[in-house]
Amino acid sequence: MHSRLTARKTAIGAALIAIVALAVALSASASTKHSDGGTILIGSIAGTTGAYGSTGVAMVNGAKMAVGDLNAKGGALGKKFSVKSYNDQASATLSSQLFQRLVSAGAVAIAGSGDTGPATAAMAQRLHIPNIGAVDDAGITIYPNGPSKPPFEWVWSWGLNTFAWGAIDAHYAMKNCKGLAVLHDPSTYGGGGDAAIKLAYSKAGKKLALDDSISEDWSTGATVGLTNEIHKIKGAHADCVVVWLTPQDTARFMQTLKSSGVKLTVLGNDEINADPTFSALAKGAGNGAIGAELTTQLHPTKALQSFYKRYKAQFHIDATPFAVANYDAIMMLGQVIKKAGSTDHNKLRDGLNRVQNYHGLQGTVSFSKQNHATITEKQLTLVKYNAAKNAWLPFK
Repeated sequence: MHSRLTARKTAIGAALIAIVALAVALSASASTKHSDGGTILIGSIAGTTGAYGSTGVAMVNGAKMAVGDLNAKGGALGKKFSVKSYNDQASATLSSQLFQRLVSAGAVAIAGSGDTGPATAAMAQRLHIPNIGAVDDAGITIYPNGPSKPPFEWVWSWGLNTFAWGAIDAHYAMKNCKGLAVLHDPSTYGGGGDAAIKLAYSKAGKKLALDDSISEDWSTGATVGLTNEIHKIKGAHADCVVVWLTPQDTARFMQTLKSSGVKLTVLGNDEINADPTFSALAKGAGNGAIGAELTTQLHPTKALQSFYKRYKAQFHIDATPFAVANYDAIMMLGQVIKKAGSTDHNKLRDGLNRVQNYHGLQGTVSFSKQNHATITEKQLTLVKYNAAKNAWLPFK
């Protein structure tokens, strides 16, 4: 799929080697229990602090709501469900340790992680434990060799998909921009978006004006200076830029852009409008930024509207797509367990691969051995930030 794999290996290759080695060492002592006492335990790993802390909080809350709803429906196999959540602090090493801890406690599946998806995916592959929900926004975290190649056998994503967001950014830019620059983090998250953009441009026989990797601090959310990048984009004669960075860094980029007087159309990743982080920081400087949103969010069903209402009442904040992703994932897992009549990991894997036309909050979902990600470009609508209205508005 391109040199994106080089970026991925450079950023996380050493960490994944350490993670797999840790898994080998710990797997011998892992418990073979598939439930925690009288309950069916589901693990949750999410970075609830740092740059993507609001995303992690949403993931945990979505998992809690799903377990509550499953139990309200009687649970499964004569047992109730329970969820145990941990904050991985955006640390791959800590995430792998937490994954093992949950498996040893009897977790039948692990939801997440949004920050350390490569770590949880590696552990899932090693220990043969389903890794579900918002797993680093799919992309090359699940499809390391590209979307046309087999995905990791033990990882399924219900959340946003970097391949889908990268593709819609690219297709917009090819129709409306003279030259496109891409700024992305070096992880599989940034690599997934970069991969999709490059693939679309390659198929069209076009090249990017600039493609730069930007190292960020996910653990604290501290921003980086991007003035030099603006000069490089201008020098590359690009009039559009995809800023595939944290909401904090994207907001700082737009503020710097405004003060510099350089005119660029800014397209964001799937986090730019997932919650108010970007808009609250960018304020007026964010006006005109382009993102994409799940069409089901723009036109929510009664079930999704009910979820939003219940979520706000329970947690006193608005739900985000990541809450919906983990909710749908765990609700579907409950259905698979009931149908399989077991929490055996191999049966859960086979059951997930056979899911057809499951009606979740984010839409109708089907899985197979090849399809382990739910969101595609066709499920997205382009939106633009209107600072005066403090709203993301659909446009063609």
